[in-house]
Amino acid sequence: MKFVQQPMQQEISGPPPHSSDLTSLAIEVIGREGSIALLSGTSVIAARTLTRDSRAASSLAPTIADFAAEYLPGGTLDSLGSIAVASGPGSFTGLRIAVTTAKTLAYALDTPLVAVNSLVAIADVAAQKSNPADRDLSLPAPLSRSILVGLSAYRGQVYRGKFTPGQPPSIDIVSAAQWKTELQLSARATGDVGLTEDKNKFLFAGDQTVFSSAGAAIDPDQWSGEDEVRAIGVGRVAAEMLARGETIDPLKLVPDYLRPSSAEEKVGP
Repeated sequence: MKFVQQPMQQEISGPPPHSSDLTSLAIEVIGREGSIALLSGTSVIAARTLTRDSRAASSLAPTIADFAAEYLPGGTLDSLGSIAVASGPGSFTGLRIAVTTAKTLAYALDTPLVAVNSLVAIADVAAQKSNPADRDLSLPAPLSRSILVGLSAYRGQVYRGKFTPGQPPSIDIVSAAQWKTELQLSARATGDVGLTEDKNKFLFAGDQTVFSSAGAAIDPDQWSGEDEVRAIGVGRVAAEMLARGETIDPLKLVPDYLRPSSAEEKVGP
């Protein structure tokens, strides 16, 4: 959990699965880059970040096609059991690309579609990193520590998600001043008052810029940042939602920005 950049392309993969094992394609373009993952239930089969030398609009579809050719029977998406997408909040352009791609595929393939909150997906990835390396990764990661997720919402605002064991998630859009206060209180609560056990430390995840601009001191082992393959979190959360029947009609899915876009604000009601 360090503030470091990974190579341009990151890939996690195992041997190509049998068609009966492959159940879900997960897609996310939460920030400037994005990622995709293939999962069987909550077990990751393969995951890949989109190349950083091109925009998601131009690299998402080819990357999905490459995955189909490499992992799916006949090189097509026909055997997918479901599609999951991070529906927001996040980058206005990125969310539109990801949501449009996911709903188009789900409609064309007549495949169940699951919309996952971006902050929940990022928190899932952070929770995975906080658990022992020998844990069974085919099972959901238990939330054993509080997680604070922050994404840039621009215009002096932050998309904030707070996840505390035993409590409902708190997801909102806050001002930069509110974010700075909450982040600094969280950082102090996990270090300055002597709570040094891992279970008492917050985990922090999201956009590095919204953390560094707030000036909070975060230990490297408490950071889960932008270099993670966030589509894994999308797919794992979606698997649990799918099991509960929480799907959405592709024609009804729209990105969730937690606020109107600049153009919508100019037009008004």
